[in-house]
Amino acid sequence: MHSVPSIKLNSGYGLPLIGLGTFGGNDAPDQVYHASKHALEYGYKHFDTAYMYQTEQVLGKAIRESNIDRKELFITTKLWRNFNEPHHVRPMFNRSLQNLGMDYVDLYLIHWPISFDFHGYEPENLDKGDCVSLKQVPHIDTWREMERLVKDGVARSIGVSNFTIPMLEKLLSECEIPPAVNQVELHPCLPQQDLLDYCKSKNIALTAYSPLGSPGFRRDTIKTVDEQLIKDIGLKYDKTPVQVLINWGVNRGYSVIPKSVTASRIQDNLIYFKMDEQDIQAITELGLKTPLRTCDPMVLWKDKVDVFGTS
Repeated sequence: MHSVPSIKLNSGYGLPLIGLGTFGGNDAPDQVYHASKHALEYGYKHFDTAYMYQTEQVLGKAIRESNIDRKELFITTKLWRNFNEPHHVRPMFNRSLQNLGMDYVDLYLIHWPISFDFHGYEPENLDKGDCVSLKQVPHIDTWREMERLVKDGVARSIGVSNFTIPMLEKLLSECEIPPAVNQVELHPCLPQQDLLDYCKSKNIALTAYSPLGSPGFRRDTIKTVDEQLIKDIGLKYDKTPVQVLINWGVNRGYSVIPKSVTASRIQDNLIYFKMDEQDIQAITELGLKTPLRTCDPMVLWKDKVDVFGTS
């Protein structure tokens, strides 16, 4: 049994600090199905998916086959950016719920703070067309529909993803139910200390996607697992570089959702250990001077809007 800690969200629910991410490529559904079965066997309680990933169905299937009580698990899914207009929120949420085969989710997130034209609900219609047809949908309009999901008892918590501090400030000034989580890219090359401090001050939990720096996702990505500092700290604690990176995030106080389809790595990723403060800070300083973001719409999708102010 792994003693992975949890944090209490502002919604009152507990969030396990290590989970399994289920984003992938063309083979993702089959790979995620088997990965989820391994993760459930090893004791994972936190699973992150999204309608856009097309892995909701296989995750739900793996969970049902495990015979683990649904109440023991924390399931997150997300609203893709083609569906941010208020009248699309509930239909899309219901599709995700149907895919998962569940009657509620633990956390539902606005996937991106930008909105694209609607081309249909089917997966093949996501980002269809020129992929730069932006719509002006105020975040609060989408959020009001998210709040209704909580009031109806079908989403226990709601949150956002890829939101900046100014975006959170505006949403907090207008919302009735504050976001419980902001899921963002977080790794030693992008420590986001200002965002971490801000969210802690507002009682908004962070979840880190790409906690290993997405090695191989982009050619210019720094492979943090190869940093000598990470290797040295691993030797100190008798842990692998990957375990160091995962626990650096957990020790900073947020949840991490590394993805893997390899059984042995899935098992190893669930190992939690405490780190000395000087080691946490040393790793943080790796990315403070020259931060590198691997998931930027300006680079990946040639979006017209600079979400993170990096242009």
